Amino acid sequence: MNTAKAADKISGMVDTVKGNNLRYERKFIFVSDYLEDLISLLYLNSYCFSEIYERRQVNNVYFDDNNLNFYKQNVSGVGEREKYRLRWYGDDFSSITNPTVEIKKKFGEVGDKLSFKIKDFNYQLDAGDAWDLKEQVLARLGDEQQLINNLSLLNPTLFNAYERRYFLSACGKFRVTLDYHQRFYNPGINQYQESIKKIDKRIVVLELKYDMADDFEARRISQQFSSRVSRNSKYVQGVDLINGRTLF
Repeated sequence: MNTAKAADKISGMVDTVKGNNLRYERKFIFVSDYLEDLISLLYLNSYCFSEIYERRQVNNVYFDDNNLNFYKQNVSGVGEREKYRLRWYGDDFSSITNPTVEIKKKFGEVGDKLSFKIKDFNYQLDAGDAWDLKEQVLARLGDEQQLINNLSLLNPTLFNAYERRYFLSACGKFRVTLDYHQRFYNPGINQYQESIKKIDKRIVVLELKYDMADDFEARRISQQFSSRVSRNSKYVQGVDLINGRTLF
C-alpha cells in the first residue's frame, strides 16, 4: 500500500496523519531500580535532553493473521515487514477513546508509520471483547477500503500497556522515550485481566528516534548510554509471555 495515496484517501470520521518518513528507532534495555536515575543520565547527556510531555499510559491491541506471520517475521529478522495495532492513551486500559490505527513498516534498520486517528470513538472493553472492538473500528474507517480489507483478515492477538515518558534533545533532532511497567494480556480470554503477565518492573526500554540523515551524529548520543542496542519487540515478548512458550 502506498502510504501517501492511502493517507490522501481517508475521509469521514478518520483523521489522517501521514507517515513520518523513514527514521531510525534504536532501542536500549536498562535495568534500573530508580527511573529518575536513568532520567538524570538524559539530562546530563551532552545533547541536553529535556522532558517534553507528561507521563502517560500507552495502550495497544496488536493484530496478526492465523499463522502469526507478523510475529514469525519479527523473530526471524525479516528485513521488510509490517505490524498493525490499535493505540490509545489513558490510565484506564478498558476505556478506549479516540484510538489510532497504526501500520508500522520496517525496511531493514529504518521504519515508517502510517496513522489513522478515529474521532469521537468510545468503547468499553470490559463490556465487550477484542473481536467486537475490531468490528467497531472497521465500521469507522471511512472509505479506506484497502486498510479495511487488510485489517479484516487479522485477529486481535495481544493486549499490552505500559508507562511512557518523552524527551527531546536541545538541538531538536533526537527524541527519546522511556517505557516501563509493561503489562500484557490475552485478548482470547473473556476476563482478559485474569491473564495479565508482567515483566520485571525494573526493566526500562529506552528508544532513540531520529531521521536517517542524523545517524552518524546519533552515535555520539548512544555512546553515552551504559547499554547496547537491542532488538527488543514488545509484541514478540508479549506473545511469548501470554502463551508461556516461544511460538516460533
